[in-house]
Amino acid sequence: MTPHENVRPLLALSAAGALEPAEERLVREHVRECAGCAAHLAELGELGGAIGALPVPQPPPAVVERTQALMAAELAGHAERRRSTLLAAGLGLFGWAMSLATWAVWRLLTGGAAAALRVDFEGVSAWVVWSTLTLLMAAPAAAALAAARRKKEETYPC
Repeated sequence: MTPHENVRPLLALSAAGALEPAEERLVREHVRECAGCAAHLAELGELGGAIGALPVPQPPPAVVERTQALMAAELAGHAERRRSTLLAAGLGLFGWAMSLATWAVWRLLTGGAAAALRVDFEGVSAWVVWSTLTLLMAAPAAAALAAARRKKEETYPC
């Protein structure tokens, strides 16, 4: 390829100011020697200037307002989902802690202080397994209920 063939495709990018410094240097060196490419680069520069002078179309205010409202609703939806997730996790942990406290109180009431203070690893491990399984079953149910409530609110926004 001749230098002319290498530079010709870069002329439009040069006129737009979108070339790397090395490529821009190559174009400038070629344009000093080639009158045809110099004229073409000048035409592209004038065309770019004319396009830049055109008025920028503005979207109708109703479109802008509707877009902003949709974006605000989307952001509010994300925030609500985040709050719901944190609330579900917090309530699950609270329920788990309350279950542990209830177990300790039950042991205290049924067996006295000695039974409450005595560590029964078999009973504790069974309780941990049972309460964790209960939590794992309740969390998706709570999430499904929250999603259904959210969908109902979106469908019937009263």
